[in-house]
Amino acid sequence: MEKHILISEKSKAGLPAHYNFPCDATASADIAASINALRGSGHGVKLAVLILTADELSRLEASGEHRLPDSVYFRIIITGAGIHESLSESPLLANVAHVTSSPFSAAELSFHLKKAFSSMDLEVKLAAERNAYQNTLLDMKQDQEDLINIGRALSIEKDPDHLFRLILMLSKKITGADAGSIYIVEVLPDGAKQLRFKYSHTFSKELPYEEFVMPLNRNSIAGYVAVTGMILNIPDVYMLSKSDPVAFNSSFDREHNYRSKSMIVIPMRNHLDDIIGVIQLINSKEDDSGNSRMTGNEAFEIVLSTPQDFERKVVPFASRYESLMEAVAGQAAIAIENNRMMKQIQMQFEEFVKASVTAIESRDAATSGHSFRVAEICKQMALAINGEEDGFFKDVRFSDMAIKELEYAALLHDFGKVYIDLAIFQKSKKLFPKEFENLMMRFDYLYRCVELRFLMEENRLLQKARGGIDVSADFDKINADRTSRLGRIREIKSTLATLNEPTVTNNDPEDVIRKVHEELDSLDCFDPDGHRIPVITDSERMNLEIRRGSLNPLERKEIESHVVHTYNFVSRIPWPPEYRNIPEIALKHHEKPDGTGYPGGISGETDIPLQARMMAIADVYDALAATDRPYKKSVPLEKTISILEDEARNNKLDAELVRLFIRHRIYESVDRDSFKTGVV
Repeated sequence: MEKHILISEKSKAGLPAHYNFPCDATASADIAASINALRGSGHGVKLAVLILTADELSRLEASGEHRLPDSVYFRIIITGAGIHESLSESPLLANVAHVTSSPFSAAELSFHLKKAFSSMDLEVKLAAERNAYQNTLLDMKQDQEDLINIGRALSIEKDPDHLFRLILMLSKKITGADAGSIYIVEVLPDGAKQLRFKYSHTFSKELPYEEFVMPLNRNSIAGYVAVTGMILNIPDVYMLSKSDPVAFNSSFDREHNYRSKSMIVIPMRNHLDDIIGVIQLINSKEDDSGNSRMTGNEAFEIVLSTPQDFERKVVPFASRYESLMEAVAGQAAIAIENNRMMKQIQMQFEEFVKASVTAIESRDAATSGHSFRVAEICKQMALAINGEEDGFFKDVRFSDMAIKELEYAALLHDFGKVYIDLAIFQKSKKLFPKEFENLMMRFDYLYRCVELRFLMEENRLLQKARGGIDVSADFDKINADRTSRLGRIREIKSTLATLNEPTVTNNDPEDVIRKVHEELDSLDCFDPDGHRIPVITDSERMNLEIRRGSLNPLERKEIESHVVHTYNFVSRIPWPPEYRNIPEIALKHHEKPDGTGYPGGISGETDIPLQARMMAIADVYDALAATDRPYKKSVPLEKTISILEDEARNNKLDAELVRLFIRHRIYESVDRDSFKTGVV
């Protein structure tokens, strides 16, 4: 702190001769010039005593030269006669320390100089205290705002890694810390606990860090806080003594040329008052002594690069941060626990969905793994769309939540099949096995009936022959008819066996069945009581007339109803907002752009969600490529791709999505036999 005495030439007459001034004293004929010189000299706080006459003070006030920087404090001593009445209104009056018309004695001058400098010393001290108090108030206001922002930010952050970074960054901002770390308490399967070094960051230096675990005991500072739950506020970790409950390990400082000094360590307690982790902050740079103005951003703005920086710029953490950081740590603990519980709930729900889908698909080995493969294909398509930088999908992006929504919808897209008769799913031919067996048995019975009738005719002819009648011509005719009719029955039986296959034939099934019926009408088939037996029932005829596949219209309608059952089921699940589209996606994955799909027969890109159109391609591809469907063999890849392209050209599938599926070779991302029961 510099001290100066400025003396005007006119006031020298009132001062003792040969006086030994206690500090730098300058006499000047131009006091304003001397003040200007004082204004621009050096740095830091300056104390100045101005010894003037009343006239000089008036001129100084009129010129405005008396205005000095905040770092310069001054007092005025007026000597000689001529005090003006106007000075009683002067703004400089508060700075006047003494007025006299008589010459000073040495003792008097010494007294008034000491008194002036003493009052300025007190003013400097009060100003520093005032600045410190103001800085503290401003910082506390900023801390309260930060605390509110922390609560808001922690409540919406979902990513665990981002959460740790956010907690540490906001904690350092509040306290002005240069560095910090977060430790998490982990419970091992056997119930033992350990402390995991989870995240660390330093503003002044790019320091490497790796996750590691350490025993949960009192041998480390973080471990001590995690075990005891006590807050530690250490002014200088290198000044810890053997009597202190903790010791500082300086190996990290030595290895990375860093200097840990002040440290505050706070336990994170959850709602059950369990300690789930520790926040450790190092080297506060918030100097609230009042010597400098605080901005609230010291953590970011002040860099510690030299040993002198660590000594001059690092201060102990203010005691008020103990309770404030305890509140922050509490919010952080709740956020971490909430995040952990949400992740656990999400994982449990996801496993429940997968287990449910696996259980449903285990009913039918033919479709085992289908939903999982469709979900994976949909995910890969979404990622491919995210990578498109030009073309049709350049402005389409799927967030992580949107991809997860699509995955869930794909996993659940066939959930409604649990309401469908399993026999329909396992129907590999047009007739159920028992139906086909009964049909063949009726033909065998018909065969025997016809054969019996011819035997009876032969017996009648034999009786005539015994009576002497020539029946050889009739006998030959009966044998020819029997051979023809029985042969035709065998042919019809073979034809129906072929017609029972779900493959597409060149012959019209309806025409074949009509001709068979015409022939069967001439063949009588009776039960033992003489009642006529229909060889082919109306139900069998309807199924055998199926042109493609193995399902009749009623069965196909029942199969198609699975999307409505799925929709009704998944709509009852209380999905969070980010998954609200799952029911609609699952409902519309069988709709087609040309309006020929089901259940609504809707068309167009606006009414059919993009995700549903993606799922349609994944569903069709897997159905074609699957190796174990009972009603068909696996279709070769080239043929599968060709069918997808044909469907796109015929507006049955989204053409742009089909092109993307083929261009990115999405089909290579999922093995066609993956996710089968026993693999999941």
